[in-house]
Formats: sequence, C-alpha cells, structure tokens
Amino acid sequence: MRWLRAWALCLALWLCCVAWGGWPAAAGDGAVPQPVESAGMHHAEHGDAHAPAEHGHEAAKVPPGHDHEAMMRELATSASDAAPTPEMDVGVDEHLGAYLPEGLTFTDSDGDAVDLRAAASVPSIILPVYFTCPSVCNLMLSSFARILPEVPLDAGRELRVIAVSFDELDTPAVAAASKRNYMAALRGGFPPEHWLFLTGDKATIDRAMDAIGFGFARRGDAFVHPAVAVAVAPDGKIVRYLYGTDFLPFDVTMAATEAAQGRVGLSVKRLLSYCFDYDPQGRRYVFDTMRVVGGSILGLALVLFIVLMLAGRRTRGKGERDG
Repeated sequence: MRWLRAWALCLALWLCCVAWGGWPAAAGDGAVPQPVESAGMHHAEHGDAHAPAEHGHEAAKVPPGHDHEAMMRELATSASDAAPTPEMDVGVDEHLGAYLPEGLTFTDSDGDAVDLRAAASVPSIILPVYFTCPSVCNLMLSSFARILPEVPLDAGRELRVIAVSFDELDTPAVAAASKRNYMAALRGGFPPEHWLFLTGDKATIDRAMDAIGFGFARRGDAFVHPAVAVAVAPDGKIVRYLYGTDFLPFDVTMAATEAAQGRVGLSVKRLLSYCFDYDPQGRRYVFDTMRVVGGSILGLALVLFIVLMLAGRRTRGKGERDG
C-alpha cells in the first residue's frame, strides 16, 4: 500500500509540474492554439472585427435575425482593440458594485422627464445605444425584441428594460420612432411602458455612461463604442455586464434575478479571459489550450492528493485498531 501511495504522490507532483510549466512537447514544437474566429460587426466596412463598433447616422430599421457567437463577441469588444481616439478611452470599465448616481434626468419617447435611478427601481437591464445606429445597436435592440416574450419574469415588477441613447442629437421623436419599430417586432410580447427609450443632453449622458463604465467616442456623425448591456438592482447597484449583440432569454433572466437579489455576478468577460488569449498577429482571440488543460490537471492533482491523504489516514487508523 505504501508503494502505491508513493507512486500516486509522484504522479500528482508530476501533474502539478506539467500544469505549472506546460506540456513538455509544447515548448519546442511551435504549436499554436487552435484559433477561434470572432464574429464580425455585421458590416464588412467596419474593419477589424475586434474593435468596438463604429456607425453613422442612418434610419433605424429592425434587421433580420443574426446567429453570431456571443461568447467571442464579448471578447471582441475589448477596449484593448479599440481604434485609437483622442477623446476618451473606448470600451467597458466594469463598475460592479457601484451605484447609479441620483439626478440623472432623461427624456422618454413621450417627452416626459425620467430619472434614471427612479426608472431602475425594479430589476433593470440598461442598454447603452443610440437610436439612429444602423447595425450593432439595432442588433442589440432586435435581440431583446426577439427574446423578451420568452423571459419568464413579470414585466414592471421583476424586469424593466431601459434603452439609453448616448447621442445627444437623438430626440424624443427619434426615440419614439425607434420604440415603435421594436414594439411592432415584439407583437405585444412585452408591455411598452416597461421598455423605456431615453434621450438626454450631453452632460447627463456623460455622467450616466461614466457611472456604468461605458466608454464611447464620436467621429463626425459616427460613433465607436462597445456592445454591452448592464444589469442594475432596484437600489441602483450595478450587478452584471452582458457583452455582445445576441442575447438569450436565460442570460436576461439570470441577470435580472441577480439584480433582484442585489448580488454582484461574475463577469463572463473575466471568466472567458482565462480561457482565451489575444493573438496580435492574427488580430483575433485564440483558445489557450495550455492554460485550460493545465488548470484542469492541477485541479485533478489536488483532488488526487487529498484522496491519498484521506486513504492513508484510514489505513493507519485501521492498523492501530488491529494492533
């Protein structure tokens, strides 16, 4: 039994070494992890698919459904790939656990004043968009129009959706036209009074976007910006970020449920950053096989070591009783 424990302990130590240093053959064979292509930003003319989206002002239309890889879009919107801009950093600086400030007064699609903190007095999903965006913002809003009827939550009590324009040139009339488009797509599947479309002045917009860590920049009539939704608790606490443009009912349900509990959720972006590394030459994210396999082996080695320790204690205890 002792030789078996010794052999297993050596195996566990070897596994730890492999997990720490990588597979021996990987160092010299020049192998590159199998790449996982990121989804593009709907229009080829947007250039690098990993940069935040850039759009001009065009009439808003509800586009057909798109089947993109949401996981890779989360990584593709990383600020590290944003096109350089002198105005400000473009991307998302997660403010998990922070609170929406009071006194952020916007105007809704009916022309009425709305305090953002008060509007989010129920579990809410905030969508930073602008209503004349022809592609990525449209994809986000269309995705919500598609999935909201499938979200098993009571609108107005367990969920509210708040689309906030970060373009100070958007007017209540523009917001109203955009809302009509998406309400028509919903076909009565979600109460219109609980999907708000808000516009505001530049100072209010900047305060709100700074509060949620949303960095964007204007380029003439266009914007460069990330694609993200922000879940907010009834007390204004920011609890989760959902990246991408194609959402699932489960994503929204879980985010709203966590918001109702005021529980700050784990960022999917942070979790995926462990599994994927950015390849600057290929300008894409690649699956980090060594890191994932190494972590798995290390976990297995720890479990094996614990099992051996417990088995040894039981054997010694039995021997003492027999003696």
